[in-house]
Amino acid sequence: MTTSVLLALAIAVAAPGTKNPPKKDPPALVGEWAGESGVENGRALALPAGTNWVFTASGKSVLTLGGGAGSTAATYKADATKAPAELDVSDGFKGKPLRGIFKVEGDTLTVCLVEGDADRPTAFESAAGSKGILLTLKRVKNKD
Repeated sequence: MTTSVLLALAIAVAAPGTKNPPKKDPPALVGEWAGESGVENGRALALPAGTNWVFTASGKSVLTLGGGAGSTAATYKADATKAPAELDVSDGFKGKPLRGIFKVEGDTLTVCLVEGDADRPTAFESAAGSKGILLTLKRVKNKD
């Protein structure tokens, strides 16, 4: 009888159910991203060297335009459950709210954005007259 009591106790201790849930990973968007290329209204957009965008897990972002053009701090909301994933930024390039979509593929972040009340993009493109901007950024790797 002692063996069966010990076996029952071992099963009860090992049984799942009261364990803490696994921690959720931060969204794939979180991190520092270096500007690679851009397209605005169908035309290539030259991103100054040193352009980067940082997204924190707490919903803050800082967009820095290279060449000493300054930086913009903002808040953001991302919804990766949508297809394509949605991104809303409180302040953008000209201090206006931005709405858009994003995708992360490996170390590449692609973002398609419009200003203000324009309809959210549905595709990763910036055709002439679309008033959209398409950015491609690469994840900045830690130097550790």
